[in-house]
Amino acid sequence: FDGLYYSYKGNCTYVLVEEVTPTMDNFGVYIDNQHCDINSQASCPHALIVRHETQEVLIKAVHTMPIRVQVQVNRQAVALPYKKYGLQVYQSGINYVVDIPELGALISYDSLSFSIRLPYHRFGNNTKGQC
Repeated sequence: FDGLYYSYKGNCTYVLVEEVTPTMDNFGVYIDNQHCDINSQASCPHALIVRHETQEVLIKAVHTMPIRVQVQVNRQAVALPYKKYGLQVYQSGINYVVDIPELGALISYDSLSFSIRLPYHRFGNNTKGQC
């Protein structure tokens, strides 16, 4: 959101987006990083987590070569496309997309990179985190 580049170096979960003053019920986007390999100091994204109301979506790489991804909602594996309680998860090419139409939020993840699109009129000047 601020155009800055951040380096994620560590085995930890980073807050990508949360509201400074919560106006939505339990909304947040997080990235879970792990070292790329045992001998590396570099970190690679392992999972993307999206929280909205009562649902927590976890999109994680379960195998790297070839890349295989698993999607869980509230810790239960789900088949795609998934649509429930105002939240949609689907695959578009190599991207896994979490769409929350009510918020205008669109989050995509391909196990190597992510993209978060939020409408300014709803989130402007009210976000915190790495993005």
